[in-house]
Amino acid sequence: MTELTDRTLICQLQQSMDSSGLATLFDRYRPVLYRLQQTYYIPGFEQDDWIQEARLVLYTAVQKFQLERTTSFGAFYRLNLTHRIFDLIRQTQALKRQMNHTAVSIEAQSSYFADTLPDFRWALREQLEVKEAIWQLLPRLSVVERTVFVGILRGDSLELISQHQALTYKQARSAAQRSQAKLRRLLAE
Repeated sequence: MTELTDRTLICQLQQSMDSSGLATLFDRYRPVLYRLQQTYYIPGFEQDDWIQEARLVLYTAVQKFQLERTTSFGAFYRLNLTHRIFDLIRQTQALKRQMNHTAVSIEAQSSYFADTLPDFRWALREQLEVKEAIWQLLPRLSVVERTVFVGILRGDSLELISQHQALTYKQARSAAQRSQAKLRRLLAE
């Protein structure tokens, strides 16, 4: 079989995409791929990935190549392949895809996660202990202290509590401080 020129081969491929003709053209321009592989690094890419991308670029380059306007197919192919490599590098470095690359195994870092992630079972236990402490505290409070303490538990401000209970702000603040001190003593027991 006689050696076909690039122009003849491209002309034939543009009329009818033949896989053997495309393979022949790819083998001719394989050094372009190797040269770009030495120049650029795409994270996560293996040799087969490079070859697949280069073949896809070659396929589209053959379809887009205009014989009457451009003289060198090699330069056209190299430019298209370089742009594709830039796109792939940009995709791997994109911020929204960074999470895939920084994934951490929970099993491998179990002690770290045990110390840093909240355990909601402990939070529930603490809530139950606080409720129990409040029920034990209420009988120990005076009427004024209990009124102010219950108002604080509801989320009312001291100003609002003092207005509703006909207390001065100083009385409400003192009752809140006394009930807080009694709660601390109860929790220390």
